[in-house]
Amino acid sequence: MNTNDVKLVKPKKSDQKDVEEFKNEFFSSGENNIPGSTSLPEFDSYQKWLKNTRLFEKQQTVPVEGFVPATQYLLRRKSDGRLIGMLSIRHELNDHLKNFGGNFGGSIRPSERNHGYSAKMLQLGIKKAKKLGLSRVLVTCLDTNHASAKSIQKAGGIFENKKKYAKTGETFMRFWFEIA
Repeated sequence: MNTNDVKLVKPKKSDQKDVEEFKNEFFSSGENNIPGSTSLPEFDSYQKWLKNTRLFEKQQTVPVEGFVPATQYLLRRKSDGRLIGMLSIRHELNDHLKNFGGNFGGSIRPSERNHGYSAKMLQLGIKKAKKLGLSRVLVTCLDTNHASAKSIQKAGGIFENKKKYAKTGETFMRFWFEIA
């Protein structure tokens, strides 16, 4: 796979079929959560989800109290247009995100994993974060998710520490990217 054959684009109305297929692939593989999808599984229609992603883009319209503004992206392969992954870039960090969530939430569809797309998506996300005015980006993953930790480091993330989330008992690894 050529990981340079991908781009990050904002979702639009015409992406409905691809996003629904993406979502269904997660469900059919036994995964009911899609990290970095701005809660895609919670919406019963694509139009409602798309509207929600737009509301998250500005502080004054963020639809969930306590959440921060975020921009939703789709990772698409240029050669065939296939939807490979999703990335949500949070414009700022609240107390919870500083420890456990970070600026990025992302996922690669199950059939496209282990091809280097995650690291490439992070690298492209850094460029988008720079355009949003961010100078540092925090990316986290569970300490049991070795594939994500490897991708984060491959993309240039510098490990800082681990933090245990008392509410669930899970431990998160924290990585920083300095944006030049």
